[in-house]
Amino acid sequence: MFENLIGAHVLVILIILVLNALALVQVWRDRRRSELVKVLWTLAILLLPVVGVLGWAVNWLLGRAADRLNRPTGPTA
Repeated sequence: MFENLIGAHVLVILIILVLNALALVQVWRDRRRSELVKVLWTLAILLLPVVGVLGWAVNWLLGRAADRLNRPTGPTA
């Protein structure tokens, strides 16, 4: 009975760890952010694993959407 429950917990922990690692890699690869912002996001992700990753993901997706809106779509004359 408890074997499946333990396996589920391990799976959830592994998923959270993978998401944290991916978020940290993306934070430090982002060239648009300052070092201070990178350090603050790193602390948020490490100290608040689920909330930090969700906050970073929302911020990252909104930043990508804003970049697409600000990009010129064609040749300007």
